[in-house]
Amino acid sequence: MTEGTFDLYWIASDPSVRGQGVGAALVSAMEGDLRRRQGRLIRVETSAMEAYGPTRGFYAGMHYREESRFRDFYKAGEDLIILAKRL
Repeated sequence: MTEGTFDLYWIASDPSVRGQGVGAALVSAMEGDLRRRQGRLIRVETSAMEAYGPTRGFYAGMHYREESRFRDFYKAGEDLIILAKRL
């Protein structure tokens, strides 16, 4: 129900290959496919919990930026962060 907007719902890699570019290759391939289909925006949801710091760092390295923050979304003190990348 949007024009050219997509959600990246979930991505994971085996711990044995983390840091080897597997996740970046998957995201880059997805972005390339969406560009070919005239995609214009990708949205990602994540948590503000400290444990998700590496996840947020991964997306920052892929040029995703925080668009919004929903305070206390998951539970008191745990915010939802919405990241986005314009293609």
